Amino acid sequence: MTKNPTDVYELMENSEGEVMALIFADNTAPQNATFYLNEKEKRIELIRAQNNIVFIDGLQPESIQKIKKLTKLYVCEIKYNKDKDAENEIQYVYAANKKEPVAEDKPTPPAQNITDKAKKAREKILKKPAPQE
Repeated sequence: MTKNPTDVYELMENSEGEVMALIFADNTAPQNATFYLNEKEKRIELIRAQNNIVFIDGLQPESIQKIKKLTKLYVCEIKYNKDKDAENEIQYVYAANKKEPVAEDKPTPPAQNITDKAKKAREKILKKPAPQE
């Protein structure tokens, strides 16, 4: 399987610890961009606009640790040029704010239904000593 050349990215860090993602541009302009670090999948999910997400996959452990600390991810999108000798043109430059995980991304405590509650109550009763007559 051939890798799509537009799926390539570069992450850069400056001396202040700010990180910029250099990616190839989409056909639409970003609107209120946010990002989310998906540690399980080892990727950044860059939400450029509603229903427009770019996945930056294959993050290394040291990159994940740095990205966890960020509140902003700077993004530079360049226009893809098939001619390797041509100069790349910058399409969009913006800062994406960190998005907090939604409820389904957070670990949920085990559900306690009525059966579980009844079972625990029964166990409590059975552990108590019998009343003395």
